[in-house]
Amino acid sequence: MLFTLFLLATLALGSAQQQAQQQAQQQAPQQQRVAPAAQPTSVPSAASSASKQLAPAPPERTRIDKGRRVQPPQAGVALPADSITVTLPQAKGELLASKSRSGRLILFFRALDSRASGDPSMAPFFEDPQPIASVQVDSVAPGAPIEFGESSVWWPGGSELFQGEYEVQAVLDVSDFERGHLAAGNLLSKPTTVAFSRDVSDVVALELVEKIPALTLPELKNVVWIDIPSALLSAAAERAVTHRAAVVFPAEYHDLRAKRRIWPTVYVVPGFGGRFTEALDLATKVGNPALVDYWPQAVYVILDPESAYGHHGFVDSALNGPRSSALVTELIPYLQERFRLIRDPSARVVTGHSSGGWSSAWLALNNPTTFGAAFASSPDPLDFSAFEMSDLYRDINLFAADDGSDRPSYRQDIGPHHDLVPMLVRDEIGMEYALSPGGTSGQQWDAWAAMFGPAAALSARDGGGGARRLCDPHTGVIDPVTIEAWSQFDIARRIRADWDGLGRLFVERVRVIVGERDSFYLERAAIRLRDSIDARMREESIAGRVFPSGPGYIEIVPGATHDSVYQPAQVRFNREIRAFFHSGGHHD
Repeated sequence: MLFTLFLLATLALGSAQQQAQQQAQQQAPQQQRVAPAAQPTSVPSAASSASKQLAPAPPERTRIDKGRRVQPPQAGVALPADSITVTLPQAKGELLASKSRSGRLILFFRALDSRASGDPSMAPFFEDPQPIASVQVDSVAPGAPIEFGESSVWWPGGSELFQGEYEVQAVLDVSDFERGHLAAGNLLSKPTTVAFSRDVSDVVALELVEKIPALTLPELKNVVWIDIPSALLSAAAERAVTHRAAVVFPAEYHDLRAKRRIWPTVYVVPGFGGRFTEALDLATKVGNPALVDYWPQAVYVILDPESAYGHHGFVDSALNGPRSSALVTELIPYLQERFRLIRDPSARVVTGHSSGGWSSAWLALNNPTTFGAAFASSPDPLDFSAFEMSDLYRDINLFAADDGSDRPSYRQDIGPHHDLVPMLVRDEIGMEYALSPGGTSGQQWDAWAAMFGPAAALSARDGGGGARRLCDPHTGVIDPVTIEAWSQFDIARRIRADWDGLGRLFVERVRVIVGERDSFYLERAAIRLRDSIDARMREESIAGRVFPSGPGYIEIVPGATHDSVYQPAQVRFNREIRAFFHSGGHHD
């Protein structure tokens, strides 16, 4: 098998029936944060001459960085200080239980002329980063205003720097065990429009009047919601932790006349921010008899990748606990006992997009007797030497390149020769720090730290944070001790150290599709791993040995972005999952 670039034509549908199937498939998820990558900085070691002719290097593109909305004052100019307070009204005191009187109070701002849409609390906005501030509150007393003063953390600067109309919204984050500021149980204010001016002391008074409700799960004929205790995760966390998932049945699962009684299984790992509730959308497709020719007829299990620290990636980690082990030894055996599932890796695959794509590859490589194949689109970095625009093993600073230029984190394709870069790495990490100086924001960099890194010395709620940070959040200087811990989860590095084991498994079982213009620069890591495998194949050939072949691949879709690659990848993956099950004797 040769790992090379492939043409868009390989993903194009060649018939009217296939086109109809493509329209009927899952819609691409909202932009989800994933580990980035960049164009390769070294000459590809094993790109064949044929692949170079088929997929020439893209033309140089101009990077356009969007300027900061909040600008610093002129040197020596003192600006009037603003007054911002947030109160839990006496009449709303019952919204907060007595045991939840402490937490982090967060302010979100969204300029009325911003490119970002939605309530301010839907931040962080990658397409147009907006200001964020927070302060730790040890005891919330109904009726007593909480003032944003000297102990507050601001990004990118204090409100005295604002000029113009903003919507402002406050969130009191009191949830210890659910991810992020929009977790159930947290309190919200109504969005309020404020006209800020640098020339006066603006006064803003917000009231916490709403409580984010608990998740409600509807009853559906072809969906079963799973929420069972996990002994492994509970022991690690020293509290009750459960497995959450959703089981989606194919059209004929409940039909006693169906030829099949025992079914293959497709495990789906949602991307960053995704939940097992994605089953609500999938159920309308998998259970639709009109779409049986498009969707592999199997039982789908939508996993829940959420933890208090964000997407846990289904890895065994210090903070999130033994998530991979618990999945394989607890949840999957439970599902096989309860439902009619074939108990063989030839009838069990794992798939995902974005962070879920990385998790899929990780699970398949580390659990070969459980998963027979993995199908990953736009996965988080497969090679940590191409992590966003950084080489984590060589670079000193995460924020800036050697030439002093700021490293981008998110880009938008605005033409054949131009990229708009509205968010830099320093912006993204700055926003996460403003959300939670302790590193418990649940956003992407904090989530990676909890997945890959060691635990910090202090607990998650005392200001020290849950995970040891990858870099100094103010300067961007990378911590070499943290990188050493992260390297254990570098898939490419592990493959290069074990060609006969993990390398063979990858070639035989893992399929990867990434867009050439991925919004988070993911293609760079995929390209580097692909080139490493190509180089190994050539070395083995020169030495007279045969490198194992298989259906696995890494393919880069010309011109595709993080979102636009999703649908064609699903078309191809669905076809290949059907073929995989068929090859194992598990016919439709």
